[in-house]
Amino acid sequence: MGIREPAEIVPLTAAELDDARRIIAFDGVCVAHIQRQMRIGWNRAADLAEALVGREALPEVAKSRYARSE
Repeated sequence: MGIREPAEIVPLTAAELDDARRIIAFDGVCVAHIQRQMRIGWNRAADLAEALVGREALPEVAKSRYARSE
């Protein structure tokens, strides 16, 4: 599988943010739903959700996806 890189290393695009914003507006914050709708990886979907709604709005599993020591 390989290591996933955080959005800081692979920048989020304006188009991705717009698509994710639309999904969240209609369906709420669900990382798996964003992933399926956009056909992207789960970590990428979580990065988009975090950028749009903030880290505290994410489920616990998404908060610890990069093994942050917070």
